[in-house]
Amino acid sequence: MTRTRFAGADGVSLRETPRPLRRVGFGISLSPRTHYAGANGVSLARNSVGVAWVRFRYFVGLHMRCGGLACALLALAAAGCGDAPAPAPPSAPAKAAEYVGSAACASCHEAQHEAWLGSHHQLAMSEPSPATVIGDFDGAVLHHGGGLTAFSKADGRYAIRTEGPTGERASFAVRYTFGFAPLQQYLLPLPDGRLQASNVAWDAVQGRWFHLRPGESIGHDDVLHWSQPSHNWNFMCADCHSTAVSKGYDAKARRYETTFSEVSVGCEACHGPGSAHAVPSAASARPALALPRDQADEINACAPCHSRRSQLAEGFAPQRSYFDHYSPALLDAGLYHADGQMLDEVYVYGSFLQSRMHAAGVTCGDCHEPHSAQLRAEGNALCIGCHNEVGNPNFPSLARGRYDGPQHHLHEPGSPGAQCVNCHMPARTYMVVDERRDHGFKVPRPDLNAATNAPDACTGCHQERDSAWAQAVLEEAFGPPSGDHFGPVFAAARAGIGEAEQPLAAIAGDAEQPAIVRATALSLMANYDRAVSGLALEAGLHDAHPLVRVGALRGAARWPAERRWREARHLLGDARLAVRAQAVPLLAPALNGLVGAGRTKLEAGIAEYLDVQAFNADRAEAQTNIGSLQMAIGAPAEAEAAFTEALRLNAQWVPALLNLADLHRATGRDGEAGTLLLRALSTAPESAEVNLAKGLWLVRQGRESEALALFAAAVRLAPSVAQYAYVYAVALHSGNQSERALEVLEQALSRRPNDQRLLRAAFSIARDLKLEEKAAAYRTRLD
Repeated sequence: MTRTRFAGADGVSLRETPRPLRRVGFGISLSPRTHYAGANGVSLARNSVGVAWVRFRYFVGLHMRCGGLACALLALAAAGCGDAPAPAPPSAPAKAAEYVGSAACASCHEAQHEAWLGSHHQLAMSEPSPATVIGDFDGAVLHHGGGLTAFSKADGRYAIRTEGPTGERASFAVRYTFGFAPLQQYLLPLPDGRLQASNVAWDAVQGRWFHLRPGESIGHDDVLHWSQPSHNWNFMCADCHSTAVSKGYDAKARRYETTFSEVSVGCEACHGPGSAHAVPSAASARPALALPRDQADEINACAPCHSRRSQLAEGFAPQRSYFDHYSPALLDAGLYHADGQMLDEVYVYGSFLQSRMHAAGVTCGDCHEPHSAQLRAEGNALCIGCHNEVGNPNFPSLARGRYDGPQHHLHEPGSPGAQCVNCHMPARTYMVVDERRDHGFKVPRPDLNAATNAPDACTGCHQERDSAWAQAVLEEAFGPPSGDHFGPVFAAARAGIGEAEQPLAAIAGDAEQPAIVRATALSLMANYDRAVSGLALEAGLHDAHPLVRVGALRGAARWPAERRWREARHLLGDARLAVRAQAVPLLAPALNGLVGAGRTKLEAGIAEYLDVQAFNADRAEAQTNIGSLQMAIGAPAEAEAAFTEALRLNAQWVPALLNLADLHRATGRDGEAGTLLLRALSTAPESAEVNLAKGLWLVRQGRESEALALFAAAVRLAPSVAQYAYVYAVALHSGNQSERALEVLEQALSRRPNDQRLLRAAFSIARDLKLEEKAAAYRTRLD
């Protein structure tokens, strides 16, 4: 293979309050402008969400499982009673298939190759040339946010002059084009093998240059500057814009040597390496390549580049499981609306898994021609191919009827409102000009707006109307919506409403719900503590679907270490890496209390986890994960090294600042912790967790009165988190503001009426205030 190389109130003292929760998995931002969470992605890049977990080396063989003597006896029995024949020389192992490039496929698969040429896949990334560069490089200039970017070409070379990583203006050669419609970006080289995606792009529709953050001034030290990790091609983009990518990061040298077998997304990206198929050996028949034809295989092949996910390991091919190389995002706040509609750039996978289309067996290739990536029909003709009065024999569960008429779409034929996609696949625009459609294929539900604050397709067009009007129109035409929806439950759980716990458990246990919905319900149980959700989590840890097991592990983070070990240890041997990697940080705190086989198994899991964190050692997120795990197993020196490396990679990475500050506190260096927390607060003043951590530090310094404002800010910023209200109330009570403390607890209890810690604190304060009736009421509510 030729590869291209690119060079308190209940007896708790705030001074002893446990340190802020160490968040083991941090991902790329939930909000493009949130410094605390990182930076949002670059054109078509598959942004990491959650944690970039460990690489796993898993070999499946057909070897005989027996001891040496037993195997020898079997061999003698096969040979008979005489002398055993001389063993045959071992046959040479079959040569592994290699990547040969799309040109090798063209002669035998001419039609497919022709369809691929000019497609989004074929033009995902290209060498710059007059045929591939569509932007105006003839001296064009773009003014933006007080800055200026100039575009030029000379002797067949293209360059962009702009502010560089040091703040000085410089000229940067265009190394590759990136995409082509509806926008084209350009990759610019920086030292140490880095390629960075420019934050100015060419609008292929309107024929203009534009900035991806219009109206904002993005300085060189801003996490959203093009030279920062948020725009790094090697990690953020390469895996999905080229074929057979190897990132090639050297953690010691802190440099990349990224390679790929083909610059764009070629045939082998979807069919696997093709050398044996293209040139079969004389002794064997031509081996078949992966031909993903059924739903599971197609989604497995498409999901790596059409999902919001974190990468676990390199080397994915469609013959392997997506869940052994990637871990997809759930329907998390900041990524999806509570009703499952897309919010941030989540691409297609998570939306499609929710859909009734997916449940009916529809797959990607039913709507998209896989080689050209074009729709198989235009307009409503695509949908009516199945949704008609005759039906489609491939999908017998689909209801038959006439859908392409005013009696269904309620609009003038031929108008925008009569188009199926505008009601069932509403679009959002990303990167200023890139309109993408939600693949949840949902029935419009304006009635959910009040509970979820999610948009609805009707008022998205009829902006002068409200959701109540839209719902009335739909009910007049079709009657009231049938069945419960998970959206209001998820919205309540996100807000910390106690009454959501039972409905969450019902959703998690409903086999008719999509796996991603059940998984999300389980993950939201991390904020609850009653038996009903605990039983749901126990069941979820044994579910058949890996997504559900991942969601259950996230929800089980609420349990003490001994229960996590008891209920989840079997997942250290799970068949899928995405599950094992989620389990390891959850189980690691149990390590030092284990002996024998259990300890050996957990040590192996930790080694596996750290192996792939090392694969993502170029990311502050992975270094923070390493540090958090080392803290959990009692290795503070290794933890400090990892947190320090995280901050070297990204000086504004708040999770590392918080964790390193906490480590300093635990090792008697609380003064140094204060400096780190001050940095964190200046970087993320709107982070509730940062305000809490800084406030607790002030308390430890004897500056309780100063801490109150920070605790109040934490409660204001995250009213759904009971811990913040509890700490604030304890601080108020300690400062002789007990009446105000009780008000804070009452407000928190209105959301979480059964929270035992809040109730105990409220009981204690009411008793100290001699409010006998209130104290008795709190005591009654305590379990």
